[in-house]
Amino acid sequence: MTDLGRPSVKALDGSKRLPLLVGWCLQREQRKGRTGVLVFAEIREPVRSLTHEAGIVSVWEDGVELCCRSRAAKTPRFVELHPGSHRLKFKVIRLKARRSTSFTQVVDLQEGQILVALCDPVQPDVFYRRSPDADSWVIGLFPTREKR
Repeated sequence: MTDLGRPSVKALDGSKRLPLLVGWCLQREQRKGRTGVLVFAEIREPVRSLTHEAGIVSVWEDGVELCCRSRAAKTPRFVELHPGSHRLKFKVIRLKARRSTSFTQVVDLQEGQILVALCDPVQPDVFYRRSPDADSWVIGLFPTREKR
């Protein structure tokens, strides 16, 4: 499988609004006080589509796949990790083209922190809401919700 290079990676800040399902999942995990990674891929290709152009979005740590999202599994996915330093590899794989894009990021998670990773992979056959030119990731760290 050939590597297409580095995708576009941006920091998640207050200007980007989280998708509704991601916000709900983040709040649920924060209430439980869990630590980990929340992954969501904006795959707009239908489940019954005839093309296999859409990529498989995945997160890896030390050669082990933590989770993946595809057109068959579009909902946000939370993976619990222990507090501490983690070397995570974020990857988009296209099976038909036999190509992938990836980048590695070292993340230091404190107790109760959640790393939110949103991916918008290139989807050439989608007619509505133009696909980005390169796989784009938005990543941010959310602290524990303060108890009132």
